[in-house]
Amino acid sequence: MYPPSMQGPARSRNDNVDSSRRFSALYFGYASNLSPSAMKGRCPDSLFCGLARLDGWKWNINSTQYANIVPSADDIVYGSLFFLSPRDEAGLDESEGVPWLYEKRWHEVMRIAADGSETGQKVKALVYVDVKRPDEGVIMPDYVVWINKAVRESKGFGLPPDYVEKYIRPYIPPTSKEDEDKETEIQMVRVMAPKADQYYQRPGFRFQSGQDGRPVES
Repeated sequence: MYPPSMQGPARSRNDNVDSSRRFSALYFGYASNLSPSAMKGRCPDSLFCGLARLDGWKWNINSTQYANIVPSADDIVYGSLFFLSPRDEAGLDESEGVPWLYEKRWHEVMRIAADGSETGQKVKALVYVDVKRPDEGVIMPDYVVWINKAVRESKGFGLPPDYVEKYIRPYIPPTSKEDEDKETEIQMVRVMAPKADQYYQRPGFRFQSGQDGRPVES
């Protein structure tokens, strides 16, 4: 049984979202949003652009029972890159509980080729980080299949198996593809109650971001 917050697309209920631009941000998703198919369900306008690596951070599950990243000089985090439309970005802000759960940060990431090698191209991307809870916790059971689905999909785009074993497997046991397919028929979106006290390539664009991490139009 999935809680209501894990169902439906992450589209903003705000009618005042600026829709004059097709894309408003280059986003780095490091947990269930590693999965291009899950992201397409959550953010229908999103455009998958391959994997990237964030240096100096470490993946974990915190006390909210969801994934987070924390500063750690000798560690790395892999994520998927997506261009987001303004409405999808606003929807993610709502479903990620900005600013009460996650905060929006901009970090430079290295693009990764499908064979797992570095492309040599660095871009600035939007990352959601829970800075208030850099602790460790136990994953929510219903969240396990979503992370495993994301891992399974991302391996084909260059996600290293040793990264999965070192950083993800200590928190998350593997599941079968059959279980993932059955359990993820419901689209996951985490919609946080406002200020909840408890835990809380397309033509016309160059693949790079400006100083503020926003996509650059050519």
